[in-house]
Amino acid sequence: MKYLFSLLFTGITLVSFAQNNMGQMRGMNDFTSEQSVILQTKKMTLALDLNSSQQKQILEINKKRSIERKQKIEARRTMMSDGTKPTSNERFDMMNKMLDYQLVYQNQMKNILKSDQYTQWKTMHKGQMTKMHKKGKMMKGHGNYSRSNCNGMTNRNGRGSSNKNMNSNN
Repeated sequence: MKYLFSLLFTGITLVSFAQNNMGQMRGMNDFTSEQSVILQTKKMTLALDLNSSQQKQILEINKKRSIERKQKIEARRTMMSDGTKPTSNERFDMMNKMLDYQLVYQNQMKNILKSDQYTQWKTMHKGQMTKMHKKGKMMKGHGNYSRSNCNGMTNRNGRGSSNKNMNSNN
């Protein structure tokens, strides 16, 4: 009877925490894309101490990125609803375009920000990418990685993925 009670209590606790987290995640989607862009730019202004000229330039970049992101999401949803999967060449093209897009964004930020601001932005951006990478792994059911980075160069033990580390008995 105690076992059943503790199992029931644990189950209820887990469900309530899951619902709370989902509610927080849904709250982030309540904003329009315009509102999200403004909030993102203001957060960057606070973190990087941007002047008004920098703030206006970054706001415009963020607006363009938001529109492009929505278009890409819709295109992806259309492809997924058709039940078709991209070929390896199509995936390569998508990844290549994404990396080109990131390089353009990075160069734009480098041109707008001062050197110390750019260094700080780069650190912040890397942290965000790592966080998104970990969140993506968690959503795919691979949340038991002890450490990871954007390059995926660590395995479940937190070691590098070179053959030397994987084949060692230490």
